[in-house]
Amino acid sequence: MNTDALVAARELSPLIVRLRDETESKRNLAAPIVERLRAAGLCRLAVAEELLGSELPSDAALDVYETLAYADASVSWVAWNNSLPCLLGRFLAPAARAEIFAEPQWLHACSTRPTGRATVTADGYRVHGRWGIVSGCELAEWIQVLCVVEDENGEPRMLGPGVPELRFAYLRRGGCKILDTWHVGGLRGTGSQDVVVENVHVPRALTLFVAEPSTLEGPLGRVPIICSMAAGYGAQALGVAQSAVDTLVELTSTKAPPEGAPLRERPAVLADIGRHSAALEAARVYLHACAAQLWRTAVAGGPPALDEITAMWGAGLHAAEVAETAVDAAYAAGGINSLYTSCPLERAHRDLHAMRRHIVGQAMWFEDAGRVRLGAAPHHPLYAI
Repeated sequence: MNTDALVAARELSPLIVRLRDETESKRNLAAPIVERLRAAGLCRLAVAEELLGSELPSDAALDVYETLAYADASVSWVAWNNSLPCLLGRFLAPAARAEIFAEPQWLHACSTRPTGRATVTADGYRVHGRWGIVSGCELAEWIQVLCVVEDENGEPRMLGPGVPELRFAYLRRGGCKILDTWHVGGLRGTGSQDVVVENVHVPRALTLFVAEPSTLEGPLGRVPIICSMAAGYGAQALGVAQSAVDTLVELTSTKAPPEGAPLRERPAVLADIGRHSAALEAARVYLHACAAQLWRTAVAGGPPALDEITAMWGAGLHAAEVAETAVDAAYAAGGINSLYTSCPLERAHRDLHAMRRHIVGQAMWFEDAGRVRLGAAPHHPLYAI
């Protein structure tokens, strides 16, 4: 297993912690953190080695995301968001993929909201629209956006009744206008601003549709994309929750409230520590087992089985749910300390609840997992991509 990325994440963590306040106040990652992320390639875990990426196995990437999230969820969130445009790059022609991922220093951002339009031209598309919550967009060299395809008359092209044709397009950041809209509590440092594009021409080679065949050899060209994103999401949630539980352990060891028994003598607090420590570790083991199985299947050359994908969805979403429960319990047990921004419990609570609003963490994926286990087909078209 390639451990260089994990070592780099661990070595970066003290700097991330020291610069938390700067990241928060800027509403974007502090510059020294970005510099180290670039140098270590921690935003290129899902880029092929031939393009100077890490090509990290899925389960190994989870350790990196969890480590970064333990230090600051905003940092892990930006690194994790970079992986989606990297993974989707499998649907590009090799020359286009090489162009977009040519420089190891480049970062990438993306939006999966189909709030833009791509009007067909003779040699590509004219892209226009506005996309919200594009994490890390100000740091990125390339921004990937999702568009409804229109014909020359401005009418959406339909693949079937009520199903418009969608297409991702990669644009240089210079062709985008970034609006200062990210005024939030949780994940404040992610710089998840809105992006506006006004009639920018994009060659067809720099666009893709997820139903097209992969042009990338090796496991990165075969491992399922969206459930892998769910795994990274779950790993980050575990990192935030582990930070919260560890903070509670520290408080319990030292805090003596002015009234009542010390925390270390309160059975409910002790039980919470034991219960949630075990739950986080169990979720972590299952998450890694499912990710490792999917990677083994990809290495072997075969397409992943639907039950493997379903297990990965379940593991990622389960990890997030377990993490949320642990953070809420730690926050409650921390008492008045949990209110202060100087206490990691305060940040863990708002970051985790912001993370839980992401589309990859919603119940519809669990519902599709249930359909598959009943022998039916999933409803969401991206479930098995």
